Amino acid sequence: MGSTAARGFHYSNEVDGQFDFFREFGIDPDMALVLNTDGAWNGNLLEFKVSIGDVNKVLFQAVKYLAKLRVNGRNVPANILLVDLNAKTIYKFDADDYFDEIHRAYTTSASRSNEGFSAKRPPVLIKDFFNTGAAQVVALLKEKRFVPIKITEDCVVAWAERYYREVKGATKETFLANDPKKGDLGELKDPRHFKGLILPYQGDDYEAFAHILDRLNDKLKKIELGAFYTPKPYVLKSHELLREAIARVPAGNDYVIIDRCAGSGNLQEGLTDEELSHVIVNTFEQFEYLELAREYGDRVRAVIPPTYKAGDPRLGVLLNGDALSDRFVLGVEGPDGVRVPNVIQQYLDDPKCTIILFENPPYAEVAGMEAQKKARESFGWKASFVKHQMVKALIKRRDVSVVNELSNLFIWSAFAYYLRQPTDSYVVFSPAKYFKQHHLVQKRFVRGFLFNRRHFHATKDAGVSVILWANEDEVGRKEFPLTPFDIDRKTGAVVAGAAHRENPGPDDIVVRPVHKLLSTLYDLRVMDTDEPGIVCEMNGAEAHRKVRGNPVWGPDILGYLVAQKFSFENTDLSTLLTIAAQYNGNGFYLRRDNYLTKLPLFAAGRLPSEGRFWIRGVVNRCADNGDNFSQDPDFIKACLIFTALAYHNKCRSFSGSDGRFYRNELCFDVDTQASTDLETLDLDPRDEALLAQWHKVLDLAKQTVNYDVRKTYGTFQIEAELNTSESVIVGRKTTKVYDYPVLNGELTTLRAMTTQYHAEAVAPALWKFGLLK
Repeated sequence: MGSTAARGFHYSNEVDGQFDFFREFGIDPDMALVLNTDGAWNGNLLEFKVSIGDVNKVLFQAVKYLAKLRVNGRNVPANILLVDLNAKTIYKFDADDYFDEIHRAYTTSASRSNEGFSAKRPPVLIKDFFNTGAAQVVALLKEKRFVPIKITEDCVVAWAERYYREVKGATKETFLANDPKKGDLGELKDPRHFKGLILPYQGDDYEAFAHILDRLNDKLKKIELGAFYTPKPYVLKSHELLREAIARVPAGNDYVIIDRCAGSGNLQEGLTDEELSHVIVNTFEQFEYLELAREYGDRVRAVIPPTYKAGDPRLGVLLNGDALSDRFVLGVEGPDGVRVPNVIQQYLDDPKCTIILFENPPYAEVAGMEAQKKARESFGWKASFVKHQMVKALIKRRDVSVVNELSNLFIWSAFAYYLRQPTDSYVVFSPAKYFKQHHLVQKRFVRGFLFNRRHFHATKDAGVSVILWANEDEVGRKEFPLTPFDIDRKTGAVVAGAAHRENPGPDDIVVRPVHKLLSTLYDLRVMDTDEPGIVCEMNGAEAHRKVRGNPVWGPDILGYLVAQKFSFENTDLSTLLTIAAQYNGNGFYLRRDNYLTKLPLFAAGRLPSEGRFWIRGVVNRCADNGDNFSQDPDFIKACLIFTALAYHNKCRSFSGSDGRFYRNELCFDVDTQASTDLETLDLDPRDEALLAQWHKVLDLAKQTVNYDVRKTYGTFQIEAELNTSESVIVGRKTTKVYDYPVLNGELTTLRAMTTQYHAEAVAPALWKFGLLK
């Protein structure tokens, strides 16, 4: 045995020697090279070095690999073979001697921090392994002896996954059953499939990892890891910005890439080994930590180690994994009162190390947020250390509501505690409002993308920015160009603009900061003729519930308009028009003498955004330019026509509980205020076409059974009260059958035409006057 190529050859790198060794002893590299080890073959772990100068150091590296095999649900070889290629010597150790070390969690690379380890027994030496020692090597490589390991919280998921894969018909019960009175014990208590590979679980129950087991099911369709899961195509695209940040690192500097909310390592997927070697990751949730450590523990600079034993096992969270806590920012307080900082601090203290934060912090409305939100609320994130410090820092701001956004706490603290030098960087995913309306970052904008939040397991199209910020002051910037990228439904590839052909997107979205809410244009006058009045539900009907404020009625009041918030999130809650006050307030009364110049506030809030992710979450309505629009007659006319015909105008005619008859004046029925004012305006063909469609609808509405001659009707009330229908079961399906199909068809046409009218006659002016920005 022994090839001439192998004998007497001096190796300059491990790979050549490893290749010769595999070929010489018939080892299949496709089967042996697992989990970044140098090889696991039958009951042997192989670790190759060109030359071994410190056996203990290499042994510790091998022990770490054994620990990684354990947490990944792999057999743990009983033989450790350290191969010195150029000395043609193998050092054999028994893995059983390192049982305790194999069951520890290692959160740095296997090749790092290995000094100071000591072998427990001298190794068996095999010399001249290609020649005189070859027979010993062959015998060892045939051995199939393994170290039976304990099932702990850091490996139970991996062994469960393996069990479900390998055991046909396996169920959660066959894996976990622990009550002999109810039948056979499960695999954990009485290993059969894994006999000799795992030890019987000794606990009476699984309380130590109950939270983890709750997140398994028989088919292993685990819930999404991390409340802010990022689609892989977007992750890979964001790496372009991360690499720009790395390019900013000064020559001669070390650098670290910190992700304080890494979850299970979603953002790290696709990074090179070199890039990963600079990464420090952290997570707040126990299950995610175990996945994170298993996948990246030996590939990254560090995983922030947990202290979950001191946490609440019902929540499954890690005390010192909460990046908003004083434990994380300042260090864990020891028994002597001295704080011990986590691993990040040593890099913050090093002026020759550049800091890069790369994060997708949690933010509201993302699908899957509730579990994380409940855990954080239970641990008190709303009263967290970072929030208190942020409130103190921003106390001079008139509006400190910015601290109520969870993502803002991460973003503010990034600059407050981690970025110190001009060449430091922050690459962050978040809705644009943190810099657009909250003005939280006054640093240099380098470059940014806009992604579609629907692909983040959300229910609606909306924009999520990912931006590279340089830690250099830049105050007063007015434009932030973001390149939009959607994900093609068929190919799964990232595409510039919109992937949907029916809604082509622009090449660049220019995000502009906003400052004044539309509510600054509210008419808050109180008239001598005002009397106590009623309130409405959001659907325009009278409300009978607890009221906020003092609702009034007045002979000059035509309706009540709510036009709050900058964003288009929850549009139906933030843009409302009813005949009387909303029960919860937040709006103002439209009065006859100036209602026309207030209707643009309603029109601004009804910009359609569905299917256009570069609108929702990116475009805001605002009053930065005041009422500069009030003197434009064409714009005022267009807003009147749109409002009077809009389905979302919920003004209704009805008899109130206060004995008054509330007549809808903001519709184009006979002799209303809106109809009277319309007669004084010059109409163009587009106006006339839309009004002609309205009259078709109104004529048909008057022919319905429920029509009330006392009422004046708008589109919504016709839809709600006159366009009646019933549900009919046809075959296995329930179908809605309309009593007036012609009316229903004309209403549908009217709604489509009104939407088109807004796009052509209203929206351009909203942009022109700065009501949209």
